Amino acid sequence: MVLFLTSLLRTHYYYDNGGRVPIAFYDENDILSNIRKNLKCTSRLVVVANDPNDSADNDDKLATVCESFRLAGLNFKEKIMLDARNKREAGEVISGADVVILSGGKCVCQAEFFGEVGLKKIIKNYDGIVIGVSAGAMNLCKQIANFPEELSDLKEPRWLEGMGLADEIIIPHYDGKTDSYQFPCEDFDIARDYILPMSNGRVFIGLPNGSYIMIDRDGQKQYRGDVYLITNGKSTKLN
Repeated sequence: MVLFLTSLLRTHYYYDNGGRVPIAFYDENDILSNIRKNLKCTSRLVVVANDPNDSADNDDKLATVCESFRLAGLNFKEKIMLDARNKREAGEVISGADVVILSGGKCVCQAEFFGEVGLKKIIKNYDGIVIGVSAGAMNLCKQIANFPEELSDLKEPRWLEGMGLADEIIIPHYDGKTDSYQFPCEDFDIARDYILPMSNGRVFIGLPNGSYIMIDRDGQKQYRGDVYLITNGKSTKLN
């Protein structure tokens, strides 16, 4: 398996009404080039939902991602969204995939879905490419620092167990130059009030938008783009 842990994939922009407009997948920090190098075939692309019950948004997300890859020259023959509608076939869907993308969104919601379909066990022996995006990247790791992004998240547990495919504790969307979260909240300072205090006694890896971690089939790790080590309330640039 080849892992990509990232904050986002530049596959689209948004209309004013929030609708997604696909663009050719942008090769930021060589992410598309590295996917191409490790891609064995283009038979099946699978996107795993964050919210398994939001079928309309899930279908739109799948269509957007697939069109973005097509515009960049990667045209997958079969495209599947794994959500509540086909969760009983999760093992078959994943095992036949060349690329599996774990969507961004809410960590708790996604972790519950992963547990429901037994994704940790399914993906253990998978030999394709897995791309974790934001919450998807966080859930690939052993431990999750589940910081809140809005008021409704405050009731959630701060620490969750992940799938253990990577050792890091990932903080996506982290701007180490200003020690700030790249999608701010109006009600509190996400970095100052939660991320930095939660790093006391722990080590986080902050990934700004566009940066990523790649772990190849031999377990060799590369940090691509700006990457920050966050510990004891302070951040230091690693790459």
